[in-house]
Amino acid sequence: MMKRKIGRRALWVAAALGLLGLVLAVESYRQFHSALAGEGTWCSFGEISSCEKAFQSEYSTLFGRPIALYGGVAYFLVAAIALVGLLNGGPYVLASLFHLALLSIPLLIATLYFGWALFFQVKTLCVLCVTDYLINLAAMVVVWRACWKLRPPYLSLLRWDIRSMFGTAKDAGRTLLMVVLLVILGFMVVRVEHWYYLFKRGFNQVLSGEVERLDTPWATRFPTKGPENAPIQVVMFGDYECPFCGMMKYTWNKVMEEYPDLVRFTSVAHPMNSDCNPMSANNTNHPFACKAAQLAKFVLQKKGPEAFWRISDNLYWAGQGFSEEVLVGFGMQEGLVEDDFHEIWRRSKTQEGLELDFRIAKALGLAGLPGTLLNGIYIQGYVEEWALYRMIDAELERKGLSRKRFRKNG
Repeated sequence: MMKRKIGRRALWVAAALGLLGLVLAVESYRQFHSALAGEGTWCSFGEISSCEKAFQSEYSTLFGRPIALYGGVAYFLVAAIALVGLLNGGPYVLASLFHLALLSIPLLIATLYFGWALFFQVKTLCVLCVTDYLINLAAMVVVWRACWKLRPPYLSLLRWDIRSMFGTAKDAGRTLLMVVLLVILGFMVVRVEHWYYLFKRGFNQVLSGEVERLDTPWATRFPTKGPENAPIQVVMFGDYECPFCGMMKYTWNKVMEEYPDLVRFTSVAHPMNSDCNPMSANNTNHPFACKAAQLAKFVLQKKGPEAFWRISDNLYWAGQGFSEEVLVGFGMQEGLVEDDFHEIWRRSKTQEGLELDFRIAKALGLAGLPGTLLNGIYIQGYVEEWALYRMIDAELERKGLSRKRFRKNG
């Protein structure tokens, strides 16, 4: 009787933790996309505790999908396994505890890895992330403690799992069915996630073309590359210290490399630092943004467009790893000398050379970075590659064209 109470109590706690984790995973997913769209997050309280900084890091996604999506699936499994044991009772209580103990192993590994990444690589706190870690550890302790007290027949349960879930030599069809069902489930999860992404970002209107388009005759006054008559005209407002800006530029580079005559790309500087940008509230998050922007502008003036695009990409790839030494190193690669850097640092305290950049951004009501004009359609925030191609294809279709025509060596 006592053992049954221990098992059921542990499953109730695990179910509650799983449901709480599922709610937090959904909220993390929402906040991740808010950060992606440049809208900020409610759980960012400064440099020391910033969900936005965590979501902007390379550790926020896995295989191109948000970590929160995998967390949601894991927490759903925790709650489902616990509830199955509670509803069926009897030997299923032990079986559910055993399965939760197995599931807690990858959850523990994920907790240790992402905790290390958050605290030692990204170097910030994230309220949602830390709460998830605590839920993982609590579920692990509850389940392992119950298993230690109840001593379930682990080997018998494992053999039962293999026979009942994946079939036997005489029932190989069950194995195939399970694999097919898992593939279908994965496909459905990705499809639903893609639908929500398009809906949340308002991209359905972009795909339909039912949005306002802005004229960009001023684009010729900024660094531009690509054919003048390219069917996809892009203007990107960026900050070299903004991780999502670097991700967006990297995506556009991939598009332009694969489809050389498809895109005409224009770069407009928008460093989020009050040293040079009157629209920026502070200079704590992007302390080197003005220096990086002025460095790129100086290289453009002294060395020409080719050198500008080269250093621009280098600056975006460096991202939040800036220091004066890093900036000087990039400048010296383009042939700058010591006196040039004195002039660049002087300009970085002013709007000199960036007046038109800021004037255009203010006129457009630029709300977040990166800001992109795609054939005059304003898009705020980073756009995932698959969604960007969807919008490009929609634009080409309206012109009676297709990407195939512009493919490299196509």
